[in-house]
Formats: sequence, C-alpha cells, structure tokens
Amino acid sequence: MQPTLVLELPNTTEDAEGTILEKLKETGYNPETKGSLFWKTNKKDGFYVFNKVTLPSVSTQTLDMYFKVVQKNNQEKNNSTVYLLVSSGNNNFVSPESDSVLWKSSQDFLNRFVANTTAYSLEQDIEEQQASLEKSEKKLSALQDDEKQLESKMKENAEGQRLEQMNIDNKRKALEDLKLKRKV
Repeated sequence: MQPTLVLELPNTTEDAEGTILEKLKETGYNPETKGSLFWKTNKKDGFYVFNKVTLPSVSTQTLDMYFKVVQKNNQEKNNSTVYLLVSSGNNNFVSPESDSVLWKSSQDFLNRFVANTTAYSLEQDIEEQQASLEKSEKKLSALQDDEKQLESKMKENAEGQRLEQMNIDNKRKALEDLKLKRKV
C-alpha cells in the first residue's frame, strides 16, 4: 500500500490517458508509445510507469510517476478515475507526511487534469469532426465529378440518339422510295 493521489474525471479513460501523455510531452518527456496510448510494457502492477520525469510545476527533481486510469464503473462508462503515485526514485514514494510540499504540488498537478482532460477531449472531438467533414467534402466532390461524367455521357447519348434518328429517317425514306419503284 502506497499513498495514492486520486482524481475523478467526467471523461473517458482514453481521454484521461491522452491527457497524461500530452502533459508529459509538454514538459519534454517523450513516453514510448506503440499501437495505443500507452506502451503496455511500461505497466507495473496495473500502473503505467514513467521514469525520470521532470515537471517544473511539481518539482525541480526528477520523479518516477505511476498512473492508473480506470473506468469509474459500468454505469458511468464516460467517467474515469485516475490514480497517481509519485516517487523520488528507488521506490521512495511520496506521502503527505514524508514530503508535504511535493505531495501538494503533485495533487495540484493532478487536479489540473479536470480542465486539461476537458480541453483534450474537446480537441479530440474537433479533430474527429474535422476528419468527418473532410470525408464528407471528398464524397461530395466525388459525387459532383460523377454527375459531370454522367451529364457528359447523357449529352453524348442524346447526340448519338439524334444522329441515329437521322440515320433511321434517311433509311426509312430510302425504303419508301424503293417501295414506290415497285408499284410502277
């Protein structure tokens, strides 16, 4: 049992994980990711481990941060809970008793996730909507191109029909002329 900071978020686990990565990247930390938001081999006892992180808003020293993000419950699938353990290295986990300043700054860092996760979620929604808009615009453009091709084919078809009708009329007249010669 280690002292753990806990934060309830009105966002999905994906948004919470994305926010964690974004905040770490903003500090210059480049967590290794492959395939999904967190590199699964960085997981220890259910916590994602980020070693030697420097967060100026938390501390000037490098820290090991352990995050766990879980869905709040089955009824609240769009809500999540974030757990944070902070270590100054060598599994020296921070507690309110051992380092109250670091504990408080870590709590403040975690509390900012409410606004940060909401902003991250909004950005994800904007990106999805932008992609959806671009897809619809491409589809409309393709349909308009199809329409132009069909209009061109219809004009060609109409011209073809006009020429063929003239051909039929000429052949019909020639046939009538030949039949008239028969009666003579």
